[in-house]
Amino acid sequence: MTCTHTSSRAVWCEPDGWEHEEPYQVWEKYATTEDLDLSRYRCTRCGEVFYYTGRWRDYHENGTPCLGSDRVARVPPNADPI
Repeated sequence: MTCTHTSSRAVWCEPDGWEHEEPYQVWEKYATTEDLDLSRYRCTRCGEVFYYTGRWRDYHENGTPCLGSDRVARVPPNADPI
């Protein structure tokens, strides 16, 4: 069985007076992912790790530096442009 990275839960809704006069229950889908750090998130059901961009995937899997990572050299603000 493949994971859809979603789940569903019952939620109680307040009556709106027009269609429902008493609290009622509906089913809603929600994502089962959690943030790991700045660039990754994981499904809490199957454990699969996802990346926000392909550059972050290259950074974590291959060590290729990307903007925002610690391996990118910081350029001083007064440096001469190349």
